[in-house]
Amino acid sequence: MGARADIVVGLGFGDEGKGAAVDYLSTRGARLADRVVRFNGGGQAAHTVVAGGLKHTFSTFASGTLAGVPGWIGPRCTFAPGPAAAEAAALRGLGLTPRLSVSEDALLTTPLHVAANLAREAARGAGAHGTTGTGFGETIGASEALSDAGLPVLRAGDLGSVDALLAGLLALRDHLGARGLLAVEPGETELLDVAARMRSALAASGVLVLPTELLLEELGSGYTVFEGAQGLGLDENLGAQPHTTWSTTTPANARRLAAAAGIGEVRAFGCLRTYSTRHGAGPLPGEGALPFAPAEPDNPDDGAQGAFRTGAHDPEVIEWAVRASGVDALCVSHLDVFDPFVTIAGRAGIGDFGPVEFVAHGPGRGDRRAP
Repeated sequence: MGARADIVVGLGFGDEGKGAAVDYLSTRGARLADRVVRFNGGGQAAHTVVAGGLKHTFSTFASGTLAGVPGWIGPRCTFAPGPAAAEAAALRGLGLTPRLSVSEDALLTTPLHVAANLAREAARGAGAHGTTGTGFGETIGASEALSDAGLPVLRAGDLGSVDALLAGLLALRDHLGARGLLAVEPGETELLDVAARMRSALAASGVLVLPTELLLEELGSGYTVFEGAQGLGLDENLGAQPHTTWSTTTPANARRLAAAAGIGEVRAFGCLRTYSTRHGAGPLPGEGALPFAPAEPDNPDDGAQGAFRTGAHDPEVIEWAVRASGVDALCVSHLDVFDPFVTIAGRAGIGDFGPVEFVAHGPGRGDRRAP
């Protein structure tokens, strides 16, 4: 059989059950998926999966990991070695052997990006924008500015060279420092220590940095699940500014990779809870219209993001998201909370917004439901 792929995206503001959908698609056939590929976003993801008596919230590693499916981080993603090492240790603590490769072209997130991210958000004030505090947006923004200025931009491939890391860190320090985003500007000795710690973290994580061409070669055979991050309501072009992400959250990046690899059969699935959610600042249609506030044990209100908010769906927003994303079917989760959808216009059936591929109670592996 020729190569084929399924793409998973969120149709809301994140937290729609993408991890559960990826786990389901990775395990539903007679054999496991050959790979799960992250195609946008970075370590800001929080994809909780419950399966086989195990539970983990994925941020760097792919959500097929509980099932033993190897993962890839694609060239339009970001990668942070320190958090990757911490997550790898947590997965090994569950008795797993996580396997992850990262494209050498993926942008590299450093501790300087994280510090600047938190400083920028503090200067904006609460509610002005919103952030996960992981340096994702700062990584994208700084890379564009440095590239425009003809200065080095750090990528995962630079982890193989101390000289390349130092050159990139020096340029990044000067860029961020000139904008008042670093409380203390580290000297060359301190930056060499940052580089050493990043290289050590990569080794501890077990993540392989490989050419993008190898990813495209792998995609040319077998079955791939593309794992999206965040949601359509946060898309850099489609979301309500300024409360958006520095990322294209539609299936577009995955479709580009699939086309470059010559994959002929590609489908896209859009994820939704049975109620709407948003973590942190920004508009949330239908907020306050639920019959009760659902318990959210995996989404605390602490941290850089702020409060986790819930509401009833606006049917027009769902219909817009389905059209704008071009998904072929829906993956619906949290039917243990509300069944069917709760909307501001009343209850809606699970199939009212399109064919349904997958339904789940919470973040666990669910069932296939015929369209």
